[in-house]
Amino acid sequence: MRRQPWSTVVISTLLAAIAIATDANADPAAVFARKCSSCHSYGKGDVIGPDLKGVTARHDRKWLLAWISSSERLIGAGDPAAAALFRKYKQQRMPDQALAPGEVEGLLDYLAAGGPEADARRQNRSTDLATRDEIETGRQLFMGRRVLAAGGASCSSCHQIGRESRAGGSLGPDLARAWSRYHDQGLESLMARGCFPHSSHNLTATESFALRAFLRHAGASPRAPPVSTRTNAAKNQ
Repeated sequence: MRRQPWSTVVISTLLAAIAIATDANADPAAVFARKCSSCHSYGKGDVIGPDLKGVTARHDRKWLLAWISSSERLIGAGDPAAAALFRKYKQQRMPDQALAPGEVEGLLDYLAAGGPEADARRQNRSTDLATRDEIETGRQLFMGRRVLAAGGASCSSCHQIGRESRAGGSLGPDLARAWSRYHDQGLESLMARGCFPHSSHNLTATESFALRAFLRHAGASPRAPPVSTRTNAAKNQ
């Protein structure tokens, strides 16, 4: 039996480890935003393809896994459901998706659990209800340790946030007081509007909530009173 060169073995092992890590850490909301939202809505009607609300009830998981992996293969095999979709949507075949098995499974779980609608409900929560995990997600997004679903630069590329990110950029203002100035609704509006180098569609609902939760948490130091308190004190002088 011929042995593989050690370098080939090492590279193969590294690639497998990267694939497993990507598979395990895939964010279903990001997968939906990146791979699905250009052709599908969730609860807002058909676009190029069908509305994905209720899709996990309309089709069983085995069929969905096969369809997402290769709709062309299912159509070519004469699958009745696949053929019906192909006819209904003007023979617009869904491209095969280069997703890891864990990403597809996570996406289906995400859709079954309410998808973007559930994200929107969570987004409308007050950030004082954010969990430690959500705050930590916001920290990682802000610092660029976690990539935004739609790509683009992290907040720390242009901003600092008090003692949290002294290594951050200086193009924009320090955001340590951002939450105390704008609160949830104001920050949500600003984030939806976008800022350079972001575009207005960069943040998912989950990302927006996590960033706002982090900004609230980071600005809650007792050594730094809210802007409103300072403003009132100035008025009383």
